[in-house]
Amino acid sequence: MFTACSKDDETERCPLTEIISMEINGEVKEFDVNGRGIDLDSDGSGHTLSLWLYTADTQTQEDSYAIIIKLPYKKTGTNIIEMFNYLHFQDGSYQDIDFVQEAFQNTVTVNTNSCFSATFSGHTVVDGNEIIITEGMINYVYDEAFD
Repeated sequence: MFTACSKDDETERCPLTEIISMEINGEVKEFDVNGRGIDLDSDGSGHTLSLWLYTADTQTQEDSYAIIIKLPYKKTGTNIIEMFNYLHFQDGSYQDIDFVQEAFQNTVTVNTNSCFSATFSGHTVVDGNEIIITEGMINYVYDEAFD
């Protein structure tokens, strides 16, 4: 009897349950994916994965959130997210902050052509108001795998 394993056995598996949520100043917010894409890096060194997230209230823009995340495609590890652009629409105005430039921690555990998983947290102060993100989690399986 002999045992063999393939390279596929070494990769992380896609999440069984999809969830995209985070606590923003103690209030749990659920998000949906509005879009995703892969771009060639400007220096030709690799590819960048982009995910566009939004709350269901984004259409009314009364009190809604949108998040744009960018990171190296297929890379996993700690603090590899290069952009976490946070937009909060409220009462006809909005805040636009890149949390990666602030205190932001993240761990990407799965980043394949068919799914993505990460956890994150961070905080910043804007116009004297502290914004705290905790319990951030993305477990997402793409409708169609990237080629």
